[in-house]
Amino acid sequence: MSDLTLFANAPAAPAAQQPLSPTASVVHGAVIISAIETAWREIQRRFDGVPDISVTTPPTAGVQDPTKCTALRTGRRFVRDGHLTMELQVSSGTLGLGGRPMVEGLLHHAAHGLALTRGVNDTSSAGRWHNKRYGRLAREVGLTPPARAAKVVGLAHCPLADTEAESWTDVIAALDAAAAVQLEATVKSTVPQRTGRAGYRFPIVCECAPVPRRQHVTPFFFRQGPLLCGLCLAKFRPADSVVLPAQTTEENT
Repeated sequence: MSDLTLFANAPAAPAAQQPLSPTASVVHGAVIISAIETAWREIQRRFDGVPDISVTTPPTAGVQDPTKCTALRTGRRFVRDGHLTMELQVSSGTLGLGGRPMVEGLLHHAAHGLALTRGVNDTSSAGRWHNKRYGRLAREVGLTPPARAAKVVGLAHCPLADTEAESWTDVIAALDAAAAVQLEATVKSTVPQRTGRAGYRFPIVCECAPVPRRQHVTPFFFRQGPLLCGLCLAKFRPADSVVLPAQTTEENT
């Protein structure tokens, strides 16, 4: 599982090779695609029959809860190089929610992938209702189905138990490291170049609706640790990595 250290232990490139002003959009795609594909390969190694994926990044960097069914999987599927492939769409904000939620979300979609390759009808109501067949597949990949079906979504919410999470420690760490790389790129892209004056700041916003709260902080202050909004309880993020309510679309569970 050496490729899981792709971001955690990657040595810094020599100064002469590093771009002077990396853009968040370039790092955004490269980091996300590499991180998710690496995690998915490990899922495929553990669970035979999970199909391939094609990772895409949306044009905006909105935050979606990866544990919600429609947050990642678009429903598009195709055959690539003779292999069944389904599309996962992931943004930098989604990756930044943390390695463990990402693993839980990927396993959720891995269960759907098993249903796809086996020809099992695991959902109904346009994919919203997750039936008992889905629950069995979710348990097969290490998730814990709820005791009772929830309204509208059925057995969709299948969390990753602490004992199971321990077996994914390396994958979670790699995803967290990838999120850190993306965050660093976002900070650099939103902070103006140093002009000799100390104390430059950049804007960060939370997820309060309808208008996110906004403040300006220094890069050093931001990197010291997460900043939580006392109202929406979400982490503050660089303004350019947040989709404002006017840009969001209604998302199914």
